Amino acid sequence: MNSALLDLAPTLALFCMVTTLTPGPNNILLAHSGAHFGIRKTLPHVLGIRFGMTALHLTILLGLGELFLLWPNLQQFLSVLACTYIIYIALKIAFNKPPSDNQKGSPMGFMQAASFQLINPKSWAMLLTASSVFTLENELFWPSAILGLLLFNLATLPGTFMWITIGKLVSKKLVEPKFNQRFNWSMSFLLLLTLPMLFLA
Repeated sequence: MNSALLDLAPTLALFCMVTTLTPGPNNILLAHSGAHFGIRKTLPHVLGIRFGMTALHLTILLGLGELFLLWPNLQQFLSVLACTYIIYIALKIAFNKPPSDNQKGSPMGFMQAASFQLINPKSWAMLLTASSVFTLENELFWPSAILGLLLFNLATLPGTFMWITIGKLVSKKLVEPKFNQRFNWSMSFLLLLTLPMLFLA
């Protein structure tokens, strides 16, 4: 492997891990899903995130990110769409009933999780940064871009399963109505706290 790529890899891997460990819409939803549905049933959600982010990453590398420069209103439209959807999901979480009273509930599916990445402000911020800061010039652009794609799908997994596990650890207490309500309201509040990212990304 080229020495420049070897030098880039550790920094890029650290960036991927840190950005995945920090709270964001995906992580809050994964913690909620881990708590209510367990690790196995949350796997389609995880795969959907990875697929959606990989597709978004590729489109940014191919030049989609430049559309924001040509059409600034596009970013504003996506921000409003994301804000509306996050509020909708936060309300659903806030009023979610204990598992025993909510047998018909289901975790976020593969396509729903993948589609959410298109309007997830943290995903855009992470991938725009990776596509601009962590790619090399000239003939090393695509090798460094492919390295970024690989590392985002590998280095982010520990953080992903950490958030699911956090949710799983409290799952047994969710049958208690008061604890369930406090947990759901906390997850809802944390999800709403990610809304400023819409304007910082």
